[in-house]
Amino acid sequence: MTRWRKRFLALLSATMLLPLPAPGAAQGLYVYPARGQSPQQEESDKGQCYGWAVQQTGFNPADPQVGGPPPPPSYSPQPQAPQGGMFRGAMGGAALGAVGGAIGGDAGKGAAIGAGVGGMFGMMRRRRYMEEEQQMQQQWQQQQGYMAQQQNALAQGRSSYDRAFTACMTARGYTVN
Repeated sequence: MTRWRKRFLALLSATMLLPLPAPGAAQGLYVYPARGQSPQQEESDKGQCYGWAVQQTGFNPADPQVGGPPPPPSYSPQPQAPQGGMFRGAMGGAALGAVGGAIGGDAGKGAAIGAGVGGMFGMMRRRRYMEEEQQMQQQWQQQQGYMAQQQNALAQGRSSYDRAFTACMTARGYTVN
């Protein structure tokens, strides 16, 4: 598992563990009944202001959803780094070329051709591995950017909801901080 995949999984796990607010609650807000409202009246007003704030802002703190689902991560098997690259391919090609050349009458020439072809294939395999690694890194960065956008949208939605809830409760005679 590459370090990018480990980071992505750690970040994804961390965001899934964020606590959700209780339904109807204005998390982090303190409400004081400035006109001596009873606890029952306060709960009723909180419930009505909760509904009004959700309607006005489109943000429900009990079910904070923004945007669509995240882009699907590609869960392809982890590519293994080719060992040796060009040199390993050259040695294998040289051995194969020597056998082919020996059959044709010139083992040295066959080995040289095989080494060149094998080295080229080794380099191509190594480049393909590097491209796959870079692609996985880009996917991780895209996922990280998406999660940052989602967190920002949640914070903005929460802020709008809190302002609307506060306005409603203030209009009903409560002090809200």
